[in-house]
Amino acid sequence: MVAAMMITPPLKLNYFAILIVLVSAGCSTIFTVKPTPTASPTPTPERLKLVNGEIDTCLLVSTTEVEITLGIKVIRKNSETSCIYRSVSNDRAIFITDVITDATLKKAGLSITAVESYEMEKISTLEHSKMWKFEEIENLGDQAYLTDSSDFVTIHVLKNKISYEFIARTIDVGGIGYETLMKLTKIALQRMP
Repeated sequence: MVAAMMITPPLKLNYFAILIVLVSAGCSTIFTVKPTPTASPTPTPERLKLVNGEIDTCLLVSTTEVEITLGIKVIRKNSETSCIYRSVSNDRAIFITDVITDATLKKAGLSITAVESYEMEKISTLEHSKMWKFEEIENLGDQAYLTDSSDFVTIHVLKNKISYEFIARTIDVGGIGYETLMKLTKIALQRMP
């Protein structure tokens, strides 16, 4: 403003043009969008291998990847076919992975395959579609679908004859919801055999 007062009348038009150029140049930098950091898996994650026909479910997504994606500290607990990630602050289950292989089912005394188990679960979900929201998901494994109840959202994936489930509470009940669950599922997808 001080420079504008010292300019003589014939130069005010030039000053106005310079001011427009400066403001225009300044505005272009004001609206520049910078990418926000996002959680990303190991640059080239190693594909898991079946050991005696089974997978260590907790190796699909690391604790660090869950913590970065969710922005909270978690601990994980491995059960027979599941891995449960719990919030350190309140010990609440935040994210669950579940894997079913032919060997897992045989070990449980069942005479069906993981593909048949996946299909039976899908049919059951469709039969109860009034209780569950059901949606096919494209480009995720060999087949995939989403189930959404009022409390939980689950992404079911079939890949290489192995059935996977990724489960979280819905946002309405204090969970992480579909978008974040999908991020974690895609991290796991890179490690699936």
